[in-house]
Amino acid sequence: MDIFNNYKLQREELLARIAQELQLDKTRLDKMESAYKAVFELLKKDEIFFNNLEIELYSQGSKRIGTTVKPINGDDFDLDTVMHIYDIYSKFTPEDIYNALVRVIEGDAYYKTIYEKKDRCIRLNYKSDFHLDILPACMQIPFNKEKIAIPEKLRKSWSSGNPKGFANWFLSIANSVKKSMLKSYSESLMKANVESEPLPEELYLKTPLQTAVQLIKRYRDIYFKDKKYSVSSIVLTTLMAQFYDGEESVFETINNITGKIQKSYNESVTANKKFKILNPVDENEDFTDTWTSENYKSFSGFIANFHSKWQKLLTSFETSNEEYIELFGEGVYKKSLTDQIKMFSGSSNNHLAQASGLILGNSAFTDSKGQINSNQGIKNEPHHNFGE
Repeated sequence: MDIFNNYKLQREELLARIAQELQLDKTRLDKMESAYKAVFELLKKDEIFFNNLEIELYSQGSKRIGTTVKPINGDDFDLDTVMHIYDIYSKFTPEDIYNALVRVIEGDAYYKTIYEKKDRCIRLNYKSDFHLDILPACMQIPFNKEKIAIPEKLRKSWSSGNPKGFANWFLSIANSVKKSMLKSYSESLMKANVESEPLPEELYLKTPLQTAVQLIKRYRDIYFKDKKYSVSSIVLTTLMAQFYDGEESVFETINNITGKIQKSYNESVTANKKFKILNPVDENEDFTDTWTSENYKSFSGFIANFHSKWQKLLTSFETSNEEYIELFGEGVYKKSLTDQIKMFSGSSNNHLAQASGLILGNSAFTDSKGQINSNQGIKNEPHHNFGE
């Protein structure tokens, strides 16, 4: 039950904490949801085009599947939404719907000041560090509410998409795990009635695959900070789900998947074939159709680098401290480790963990023998340093 005497368990709990620290907080998510709901209400009031149509405005991408990651370097978070018209696409041209959307947005005094035209969508730039992209869409097939027709880049014709189908596909795979290591651990703690701070339930509810996607996306952002040909989130998310095999821990999920990706990529190279990544819910869409040799070289280098660093986390914090920092950032790593120690040190028999917990909780004393305790000697000064 003592997390500090079980490195694998401590590592697993720490990785979950890091992912939670990286993801968008509830306040920001609520702001985003309020933002696109407000746009939806505006569209419903339009008496020229949208009032006679059944429409839905919903999020797609990382918010929908629970794999959001805060941008680094102060960049805006990109919230992708779909304005889904439940009518067959052949009744409209992409330009018709796009122009109707622009007209409604420009007709509102506030939105007119924050909107921006993009090739296929409208962007609303909010000051609270995110922007909202609204992609027009119609039904591809009558009575099918998942497959959509979306504008091509020049808005002269339609292409296909299926964000709801992709999310359902990903989540069904993520939820295929029988019981995650952390879920089993939390249940064991409750059964044993171990005294500790209240358990952060939301920390243990996320699946290993969701957490793994968040972690690899964060290192992607760090790795490509000063490099070209970054790997898109949709590519990483697709590959992680395709190679997931129900692993019960985050560490094993990433370790096994990145190894399989490398193996599959090298087999393609050996066979003189392109390593293709197709949309799992629409095989007509190839996520790598615009990749050049530089894209493939960059992708291969990133996966190999990530997998190599991941191996350093295998044995102990003594041998992997720098790798945690390189993979996720010093501030995030130190804060997550600090939170873990503060929560579990009180119920541990690990002397270092006990002392660290007292120091971090500002309740540590040092006696005449230099030993840290909770009530005798000189009171230690508060100390917090989460790095940059």
